[in-house]
Parts: sequence; C-alpha cells; structure tokens
Amino acid sequence: MLKILVAILVIFSLLSNLNAVNGDKNGCIATCAHAHPDYFRFCANGYSQADKLKCQNINEKCALRCPNH
Repeated sequence: MLKILVAILVIFSLLSNLNAVNGDKNGCIATCAHAHPDYFRFCANGYSQADKLKCQNINEKCALRCPNH
C-alpha cells in the first residue's frame, strides 16, 4: 500500500514539474511576441490570411529564441 502511495506522489510530482517547464516556455514566447511592434496588428481576430501568417511567423521566431528545458 505504501509503495502505491509513493508511486502516485512521484507521478504527480513529475507531472507538475512538466507543467512548470511548459509554462516557462509559453511565458517566454508570450513575452517575446508581445514585445514585437506588429504583434497586435497582425494577431488580432478578424484579419486577413496574410496577417495570420505574419502572426504565426512572429510566434515561431519567438519560440526559437526561447529555451527548451
């Protein structure tokens, strides 16, 4: 019984650790993207397909700059 409880605690600990790492990366991407001068112009809802592609390019460039933990 004790082994099962310890295993459950370890699993939850690992899952929360993964969430923290992904949160850091997503926060880094968001900070980078929001600092881009054209982010809100290209990434607002209801704009053209070309603007959506420009928005996607901004997000991808920021993702490359952010560390993968």
